[in-house]
Amino acid sequence: METNGPLLFGPPPEALERLLDEGSAFVPPSRVLSGLSAEAAGQRLEGVPHTIAELVAHLRFWQRYTLALARGEQGVIPAHAADGWPKTDGTDWDELRQSFLDGLTELKRVAREENLARVVRGRDTLGYELSLHAIHNAVHLGQVILLRQMLGVWPPPGGGDTW
Repeated sequence: METNGPLLFGPPPEALERLLDEGSAFVPPSRVLSGLSAEAAGQRLEGVPHTIAELVAHLRFWQRYTLALARGEQGVIPAHAADGWPKTDGTDWDELRQSFLDGLTELKRVAREENLARVVRGRDTLGYELSLHAIHNAVHLGQVILLRQMLGVWPPPGGGDTW
């Protein structure tokens, strides 16, 4: 496979697994999403472009893309950013949340067991793609935390960072 420049690698498997789902420096995703009703997840706040459910649906959309790359499939990037935001009104919240958490478990397995140096797209390795994915999750899970605070449903059961 021809590349444009040096291959881009990510951190070692143990670091990737921790970046994807550990709360040593942040609240883990499972806790960020815990104890949240479908009503709260689907509630739209004035002036805020997305609901919590829409943010998680967006995360799940890109999670499926990353998992496809890990399986050796050619991931399809949408023609427009809006196409990466699946519609949801939050009534599917329990299923959506569980699907995202199950996908996170699969991504952690990929980080632990797959060849992270394998090129999956251009000069990007699987390890690099997983790193991008962890960063993308962090951005949007931070938005979920902010929305939970605005809705008055933070901290979750088990607590959240307070410092």
